[in-house]
Amino acid sequence: PDPIVLVVYIPHDTIKDITVRSILLDPIADIVTNCPQMKVLLHIHGSDDDPADSSSYPVNVMRNKGLDAVSTSHILIMDVDLIPSADLSHVVKDNLMDQIAIANHSLIASGGNEKGIEEIPINAVVVPAFERKVHPPCEDIESCQNYLKEDPNFLPSLFNDLKECADNKNCIVFQEDMNWEGHHTTESKKWLKSEWYEALDGDHAENSLQKMRQISCFDSLRYEPYVVLPWCPAKPSASSSSNSPKPLTPYYDERFYGYGKNKIQHVSHLRYRGVPFSVLPISFVVHHPHPESGVKQVWNDKKKNALHGDMDKLYRDYMNELGEVY
Repeated sequence: PDPIVLVVYIPHDTIKDITVRSILLDPIADIVTNCPQMKVLLHIHGSDDDPADSSSYPVNVMRNKGLDAVSTSHILIMDVDLIPSADLSHVVKDNLMDQIAIANHSLIASGGNEKGIEEIPINAVVVPAFERKVHPPCEDIESCQNYLKEDPNFLPSLFNDLKECADNKNCIVFQEDMNWEGHHTTESKKWLKSEWYEALDGDHAENSLQKMRQISCFDSLRYEPYVVLPWCPAKPSASSSSNSPKPLTPYYDERFYGYGKNKIQHVSHLRYRGVPFSVLPISFVVHHPHPESGVKQVWNDKKKNALHGDMDKLYRDYMNELGEVY
């Protein structure tokens, strides 16, 4: 199995109570036992002097904590409520290998890779995201979990399952009914019609390589896909002053917390660095329904909470910083 890094948020005040601590940690111990490929990192947030609250949820700190534990060439960062299709791993690997072969063949043909050493292209591969709808929406965690417990096929696991779910209006593009800009650029309706690849010429076509559909233009600055990214190079670069390989793509900005703009800032950083985006064929992630989180409630309540305004302002400032750097 592929390695998984799970970062678990634990408010500081919950670990002081032995009973509560046991309720939190026992399931984590079960996960480690049943999933030996999973590395679990605990993130204890807050202190006696500064207790944690939902609005200060350190989402990007936790993402970076997970990234520091990565030992693979590529990464996919997902929220825990997203479930990958059953074939995601091997579809990603197959298409990445084609991507690497195409890039290196072109480099050799142009005389830019005389030694023939394969290099990892710095590309972002979008994993199409969908969500499972339920009517009426479930109101608590237990009732949401019951859907999958009572029906193992509640979530689509392969492409044909997803297509049937979408045809029956039980699955939609993730958040398209409340934030259409978030995933519109993926062109998921085209993707559902199996329009996955771009034509290749010459030797590429003869070698049965396939080129994933490229995203030539973003429909919105609010586009926030889940992406497979190159992370760890095979060895330190010649220009590196350290023996440790540097990540091939950037960390998340830890000034963003709570809810809102924390993933968009990372996508924006990739774009400013000139990273091209393509769309993964066949495989996907699907969102399992759950009640609205406390931090999202804080985000939506602009009158009582400053989080929404603070993150909007930070994002504007951040975009100005990117403009100055790049």
